[in-house]
Amino acid sequence: MITFTYILIVNTRFHAAPMNHKSSIILLIIFCTPCIANAGWLGPNNYWECILKNMRGVQSDTVAEEVILSCKNDYPFHERIFIEKKQPWFGPKSASSCVLKYGKKVRSEVGARYLQSACYKLYPNDE
Repeated sequence: MITFTYILIVNTRFHAAPMNHKSSIILLIIFCTPCIANAGWLGPNNYWECILKNMRGVQSDTVAEEVILSCKNDYPFHERIFIEKKQPWFGPKSASSCVLKYGKKVRSEVGARYLQSACYKLYPNDE
């Protein structure tokens, strides 16, 4: 078994101290488990997440069109079509709850339509 060590700075002298077994397991779990990416955690992963993140609170159609153009430039066409629906642990659980949560402060009609489209593309429909 590999012994993990860390350096303690005590009285300006360096001491190498072995980590205990629990710390080794915790570090192994942290570094070996894949990250669960959700919109907003690590930034958008696709076109629709980009729209959802950047369209919140948009007040004018001009700004909404710039957000759309920016997202189109950042994400290729195929990333706008082939998207798996989210099964989130936190946040909205459905498309309509997504629209209600993120669309309340959007004053732009264009922005509201794109935000609604993003929610219905990313989240399951209400049934």
